[in-house]
Amino acid sequence: MAHSANVQQSLARRSRTFPAALLVLCTVLVGGWFAGPGAAAADPSGCTTDSSVPNQLTVTCDRGAGVGEHAFIRCRDLLGMPHTHIGATIGTDGGWSRANCAPAETGPV
Repeated sequence: MAHSANVQQSLARRSRTFPAALLVLCTVLVGGWFAGPGAAAADPSGCTTDSSVPNQLTVTCDRGAGVGEHAFIRCRDLLGMPHTHIGATIGTDGGWSRANCAPAETGPV
């Protein structure tokens, strides 16, 4: 008899946890779909942006330009959730920064 009471309590606890977890998941998904990618920033002086390669964004800067800048790309996963990936920071010698989407993501969005 005590065992069946423990099983009933365990099932009751799980039945309350599942709807709460489902509600949190749905809230996150809907928030990701409707939040959008946000505002895009203009290229710093002396820098160019290349997004010709799918799922990749590269920022290239001349020497002395774009110090402290980095590439960032906004991607969407299979569920439509947005993710931001950030490339390396550009130093005083210029150079490039590249950001890539994960294998199961698409971007930029």
